[in-house]
Amino acid sequence: MSMHNKHPMVRRVLGALALTWATAGAAMAQAPYPTAQAAGDALVDAIATSDDTALARVLGANYRQVFPAGDHTQAIYRFLAAWADRHDIQSEGDRRAWLAVGLSGWTFPVPMARGGQGQWRFDLQAGVAEMRRRTIGRNELAAIDGVRQLAQAQARYAQGPGQGRYASRLVSRPEHRDGLYWPAADQADAPPFGPDALAMGADTPLDQAYAGYRFRVEAAPDGKDFRVVAWPAQYRRSGVYTFAADTSGQVLQRDLGGAGAVGMRTDLAGWQPVAQ
Repeated sequence: MSMHNKHPMVRRVLGALALTWATAGAAMAQAPYPTAQAAGDALVDAIATSDDTALARVLGANYRQVFPAGDHTQAIYRFLAAWADRHDIQSEGDRRAWLAVGLSGWTFPVPMARGGQGQWRFDLQAGVAEMRRRTIGRNELAAIDGVRQLAQAQARYAQGPGQGRYASRLVSRPEHRDGLYWPAADQADAPPFGPDALAMGADTPLDQAYAGYRFRVEAAPDGKDFRVVAWPAQYRRSGVYTFAADTSGQVLQRDLGGAGAVGMRTDLAGWQPVAQ
């Protein structure tokens, strides 16, 4: 699985770092700072005062690549509360540093870089790449969990409505019980898997794909074996690895280079097990 920041702050604080400011005014040159600490303080001041001009000065004219418009007041409060609890500068050599906030040490995704004259600036391009890396990491963790949950749902299906056979699809056809999900009238008719299945299918729009992944559930012709597969909806943007599981319960992973989903007949030799 690709590297990623697993900490809950990534999921909770700042969301996707979408903070709100009024539309930026005229573009201005990005300000240099004598120390990384001074650069970090300037960023926090801009966030605390919701000052779009200051934010453009700190991060550069393209700051909305990191802070798209929208109402995220609560996310701002959470970030500032984390900063108040604890904050420091984490150095990476003598030319790169990160602003860390909160007791967990969550790092702001845009690093600070020291230029040839010894002055510090936020590296917005590196920050955009880091945000994508973290997004992919979060999505891959969610995809792995989704594959495991679907494999467990297959076991429940076989013990219940499948009568010893596994489901052949993710969502049941109308008036059928051949998938892991169907709309239930009451608890007695509850499916093995919940309505998240509706966002997991291969035909789900890209912006609505479950954790940036698409899922497939298949069963062998005799119904005695199954395979659950998850692959990135957008390769290298929403995810990198494809994940698969079968009756063994073990989740395997492989980078297929954007080749898409695999099926029951795909040889999984060479796939690597996902760490538990």
